[in-house]
Amino acid sequence: GSKKSSVISRDSQSKGYQSKDYQNIKYPSKIRFRYLTGTYSSDSQEAISSISSIIWDGVGIGQSVLKYKTSHSEKLVDIENTMIDLSYTFGDEYTLTLGSSAVYSGKFIGTTSDSQKYNSTNVFGYGHFSIFGVEYGIFEILLGYQYIKYAYLDLESESTAIYWSSFNDSGSLYLLGIGIVF
Repeated sequence: GSKKSSVISRDSQSKGYQSKDYQNIKYPSKIRFRYLTGTYSSDSQEAISSISSIIWDGVGIGQSVLKYKTSHSEKLVDIENTMIDLSYTFGDEYTLTLGSSAVYSGKFIGTTSDSQKYNSTNVFGYGHFSIFGVEYGIFEILLGYQYIKYAYLDLESESTAIYWSSFNDSGSLYLLGIGIVF
């Protein structure tokens, strides 16, 4: 009886090797370096965002920076958020990358109509993004979409009359970029 079971296990082993080889042929391990940037501007606001990332075998880590200026209800706001990004990339020559972001540092400067300045670095926030890529030789052409939601707390001012304690916002941007594939 023991002979029979050893034959079965050998069969299933070789099957496992086959499918593994097949998968390796289909999607070779690749390293991708990517940079995307996007801007948005209207009468009262201006945003610029960038995503830099390194992807190895589908798993990506990177950093996003969002700079945002707006003037609304007689207040000027100037923001810079820095986020850490984690992502996974599906596909080979045509790729889809899905990722999420966490804001880990930021800077808020707000100015009221009577020239009072408010500052904060106490920020929390998150986001998500998707990137479609097409390879041309060692290059990739990239089109992305990014959504971010964040809040600044403990706005500090030299003024004693504090009527502006927090600022929260969310927004989305389209990005274009280029990558190098090894």
